[in-house]
Amino acid sequence: MLLKKIIHSIIIFSIYIMESNFQVRRMSTAAAAVQADSLPLAKVDPDGRSGWMYEKNNGDQKFNYYFYSGVYENMMMKRINSIYFVGSVDAWTDQQSELPFFVVYTKMKMDGTDAGSWYHSKHVYALHKDSQLVRPGEKCVFYALDMPHTAESVHGHRCMAFKTRIDDGQFNPDDEVLAVSLQSDSAAAQCSVYVENLGMEMDSFGRRVGDSLIDMKLIGITMTPRITHEA
Repeated sequence: MLLKKIIHSIIIFSIYIMESNFQVRRMSTAAAAVQADSLPLAKVDPDGRSGWMYEKNNGDQKFNYYFYSGVYENMMMKRINSIYFVGSVDAWTDQQSELPFFVVYTKMKMDGTDAGSWYHSKHVYALHKDSQLVRPGEKCVFYALDMPHTAESVHGHRCMAFKTRIDDGQFNPDDEVLAVSLQSDSAAAQCSVYVENLGMEMDSFGRRVGDSLIDMKLIGITMTPRITHEA
């Protein structure tokens, strides 16, 4: 009886843990949309990891990885449970500017209260470097709000919370979300960030929408055709 209960628990746990439900390959059309105005574009990781590697070359270069668009949805800020990425900060000299951060944009209201030219408000979630241990190259789960738990990609890694929120415009939990992205700081002298998964867990925000998940796997390795020679 105990064995049956254990097996049943394992089955339920396996169903509950989800594999990635989105996949974006570097250099694809979808990758262009995710990277938007990022410079330079993501490259293959020289250490053989499967995700996207970003390395700043000079000037005010930065990356913007957009992984949620709410243009055709009506999800409010208060419905976001967790925002996360799985990856590492590879270049680290204890500078806040070397750390990536999440940005949530809300939809314009056109009533004179909009903080930006294309968004109503912007909310940055950042890691406070003096309250966390950052090890260069260590694959971790970096997250804002609650710790993620649904996707398979987040299990087995050290978790680091982005507990600092910086608001551009008023923070209103009822504002509808326009877009969510992971970004780097253009003012950083150097930036080297590896990203394997980007994700967000959400409560139900519609009558026909249950709790939902975005777990986007970024694939950096380019598949080359295998050439065979007949005898």
